[in-house]
Amino acid sequence: MENPRRMTNEEYHAADGISSSDFRLLEVSPLHYLNRERFRLEGSQFDFGTLLHAMVLEPETLEDQYAEEGFEGCRLNKNSKAYKEAKAAFEEECRGKSIVSASDWETAQHMAENVRAIAGGILQGGMAEASFFVRDDEFGVTRKCRPDYYLQAAGVVVDLKTTRSTDPHEFERAIYDYRYHRQAAWYLDALELAGFPAERFIIVAVEKNAPHLARVFEIQADAIEAGRENYRQHLQALKEFRETGRANVVEPISLPAWYWRQQEAATA
Repeated sequence: MENPRRMTNEEYHAADGISSSDFRLLEVSPLHYLNRERFRLEGSQFDFGTLLHAMVLEPETLEDQYAEEGFEGCRLNKNSKAYKEAKAAFEEECRGKSIVSASDWETAQHMAENVRAIAGGILQGGMAEASFFVRDDEFGVTRKCRPDYYLQAAGVVVDLKTTRSTDPHEFERAIYDYRYHRQAAWYLDALELAGFPAERFIIVAVEKNAPHLARVFEIQADAIEAGRENYRQHLQALKEFRETGRANVVEPISLPAWYWRQQEAATA
């Protein structure tokens, strides 16, 4: 397969293949993944994270994709004819772009500045938002990944994340909750399978709230291996489901933990 491919984010998500985000549905069941179109959000809603990615990684694309809200006459009475005409003219001028509120734009700028200050040296000499596709014959699927930033010569994938806290203990929890370790394994393995060097997965994390502290973390090998075991388990379940039409898994279930704690306390 041709790699890397230059395509929009929308084209990438519409293309055939399993991405790391698809495991959110595979975690529930293979059937949920196979019916993923039913769970896909419709519409072109504004995504703050995408704006931040563009500011940090592809600033040259900002003007074509986004417009900061604000136009001559925006402070007029909103019921006035002049205001409505000015707003209509602004929206026509920005047709095809995402209109961003002034506050969101300012916040994204502050976050981008902090990211560049701490990670600017890393975000040089690589490729941003390139898409990779590769056939996985073991599981009978096409893998795809779209690293935020890829340093091919060094075999390093860099991922930009917004987070509530960059405290290491807090962020370890976020890595588990959002399965960033699985994403790391998926990206590194997909790139390797496609014939590209991929050895390290670095996260540039920036806090959503002021003062928007940014820190750089590298996911360690043991966490990546845990992520690898996780995604392989789900791919195996998908393979078996496609072959048999059913999930050959009987899951143990009992009563909630609080019940057993109550029983233990009552007999203590």
